[in-house]
Amino acid sequence: MKLTCKPRAWITIPEQGKHYSVDFNLHVCRANGEIVQDFELMCAATDGDIQTAEGSGADFMDGIRRVEAGEVDLIEADGNAWIAHITRDKVWFEGLYSQGEGGEVTFAQYKLAVETYVRFLADPERKPIEVDFPA
Repeated sequence: MKLTCKPRAWITIPEQGKHYSVDFNLHVCRANGEIVQDFELMCAATDGDIQTAEGSGADFMDGIRRVEAGEVDLIEADGNAWIAHITRDKVWFEGLYSQGEGGEVTFAQYKLAVETYVRFLADPERKPIEVDFPA
């Protein structure tokens, strides 16, 4: 599986006053490009709550570091739309606006997703990134 970060695709229909995104920046995909649905809550929460590498990205990375170092056992990292419940073993997600909850992933999977997404956001050219993603 691969974790991919790519620029968001936007649709603009001026005569209807519409300007909206048609995709998340972040997905976990199989070798054939198919999106792995088991990781979509993680991707939606990461994409929705991390807007910049320096601000929210740095905050989420600090929380991950604190859990990994054993300073805390659980962090409930909340952003604009999600709460990520982060422990050393697992991470799960809760939508603040009825988007769903669950989507449990391992700590290592979540850490890789956040690190990769923050690196993507830090690149002023927003070049696509693709990394191996552990099953």
